[in-house]
Amino acid sequence: MLGIGSYLIAASVAVTLWTGLGPGPLDVFIGAMRNITGLPLSVAVWVTVGVLIAVAWGLGRRPGFGTVLSPFLIGPMLQAVFETLDEFGAPQSLAARVALQLVAIFGIGLGAGALIVSGLGAGSGELFAGATSDRVGHAESRVRPVIELTWVVVGVALGGPAGLGTIMVAVLIGPAVARGYQIVDRVVARSHRQVATTHRAIVAREVAHSTR
Repeated sequence: MLGIGSYLIAASVAVTLWTGLGPGPLDVFIGAMRNITGLPLSVAVWVTVGVLIAVAWGLGRRPGFGTVLSPFLIGPMLQAVFETLDEFGAPQSLAARVALQLVAIFGIGLGAGALIVSGLGAGSGELFAGATSDRVGHAESRVRPVIELTWVVVGVALGGPAGLGTIMVAVLIGPAVARGYQIVDRVVARSHRQVATTHRAIVAREVAHSTR
């Protein structure tokens, strides 16, 4: 689940960068960091996510193993997928780019859901939002939009890229993560039931053979 979730997030974020509509709020900030420091994309992701994890931990939300490991998987995969996509021009049609952006947002939600279901720790964004929610005493659903808006304002002020796609991600990422978690959790639960059913059938068959 950790590897699948990390790849889904990396590939989906790469698509949001490729469409040219504007990346998600945090990626606006990461883009600004790259412009200022000249860091490679993967390193900029590591630094930003590392700071988020450290702050969340300081606020009382301890990261899981997956929370720490996932950025090291996402960074290189994100850079590799983006460089591959960048060899091809993004679609000229605005409708096509909007559709790709929507698919990518859903992909990020599925990836984040997979990280949560893995039980190895939520993603850094979810961890940071949860820690901030705990500290200020307001529901995460109310706190997260403020955090996303902050990333956009600071990122744009520092020269980061933003656009229609940024607004789409900011508005839809919360519901996408919630829906992604539900889907992944349901699929995993169904798989576990099928494995348990198959195991019981094998045991029953072996017992039947042994009593003959």
